[in-house]
Amino acid sequence: MKTFLFFLFLLCNTFAGQEDTLLFIIRVDDILSRNVTTLPRRIKDFQNAVELRGGKVTWAVIPHRLIESQNLDGVVAQELRETLQNGHEIAMHGYNHICLLCGQSGHEMFCTVNNHQFSYEHQVALVDSGLRLLLDTVGITPRTFVPPAHVADSITYSALLDRSFNLLSSTGQTKSFIYRNLYNLAPNNEYTWQLTTSQYSSRLASALNDIRNTGASNGYYCLLLHDPFIRQGYENGLVVRWTGELLDSLNIYFGGRIKYVTLQEAFQSFNQPANIIKQESVPGTFSLSQNYPNPFNPSTVIKYQLPADCRVTLNLFDILGNRIAMLVDEYKQAGIHSYELRISDYNITSGIYFYEINAGNFRNVKKMIFIK
Repeated sequence: MKTFLFFLFLLCNTFAGQEDTLLFIIRVDDILSRNVTTLPRRIKDFQNAVELRGGKVTWAVIPHRLIESQNLDGVVAQELRETLQNGHEIAMHGYNHICLLCGQSGHEMFCTVNNHQFSYEHQVALVDSGLRLLLDTVGITPRTFVPPAHVADSITYSALLDRSFNLLSSTGQTKSFIYRNLYNLAPNNEYTWQLTTSQYSSRLASALNDIRNTGASNGYYCLLLHDPFIRQGYENGLVVRWTGELLDSLNIYFGGRIKYVTLQEAFQSFNQPANIIKQESVPGTFSLSQNYPNPFNPSTVIKYQLPADCRVTLNLFDILGNRIAMLVDEYKQAGIHSYELRISDYNITSGIYFYEINAGNFRNVKKMIFIK
C-alpha cells in the first residue's frame, strides 16, 4: 500500500496540468521460446492482468515457434486465437529469427554480422512463410510487422508492402511513413527484463517518469516487454504484478484521458481523417476506365478504382506487346486513383498503345491512341 500511495503522489505531481489523451500500447515480443525449463508457458496470466485494467496487448509472434516441438500441444496457439476475440492484436515478428547466412539467432531480414543485404525474393519468401503459418495455426493475417532485432532495409519494406502490411514497429523515426505507405510506430523503453524485487520500485518510478515525458511529447507510449515468459520475473509473478501496478497508477491519474490501444489502432488514430478514406467512398469493385481524352495529344488521364489496399502496377505497351514504361508500381489505398500520361515524359511516336493494370488478383487491359 505504501508503494502504491507513493506512486499515486508521484503521478499527481508530475502529470498535473496535462489535458491531452495518451494512447498507451503494450507490445510483447518473443512470447514463445525454445526454452522448455521455465514455466508456465502461457500468456493468459499477463493478458488477464492487463484486461482487468482496461488494457490491450499487441503480441509480436515469431510464427515458426508455433510448430516447434515445445509448442506442439497447441496451448499457446489456442490462447492466441482467443486473444483476438478480446480485442488484442497479433503482429508478425519475422519468421524464425535465424539468419540464413551466418546462422546466428536474432536477425534474419538483414545479416548484421556480414553487413549483407538479402534479395527481395529471399525476404518475401520469409514473409510468405510466416503469413502462411499464422493463418494455418491462428487464423490471422496480420498487418503489423516487428523486424527481428529491429533490423530491416528498403527491400524488407518493399516486401512488406507487397504483402499488404501497413505498419512497422521498429526503432528510429516514429509517427511517420518511412517508406512509401509503410508507417512506423517505434517502441519506447523496456523495464521488466529479468525483473527482481530489488529493482521493482526503481523501475516503476523510471517508467512513470518516462511515460510522463515521452508520452506527452509523442501523444503515445509503447511499453515494450521482451521474452517475458522465459524469465524468472514472470515465473514468480513479478512482471504481472509490476505491469498491473503501473496500469493502476496510470488509470488513477489519467482517468478517461488514457486510451489503451493496439499498434494497429494507434496507427489508425494517427492517420484520421487525412490519410484514411471514409468507408462510404471506397468502391465496391476493381475497375480500369478508358483513358480520356482518346485519341490524345499531348496528355491523357487513366483512372482506376480499388476496393481494398493493394499493390498496383500500371504498364504501357506498344502494339507488338513490348513494354514501353511502368507508369505505376506502388502500394495504394482503397479508393479512386488517376494517372496522367504526358507524352513529353516518354519517347513514343504516333500509334496504338495498350495499358495494363494489375491490382491484387485484378488484371485488365485497354487500348489508347496517340496522334501528333
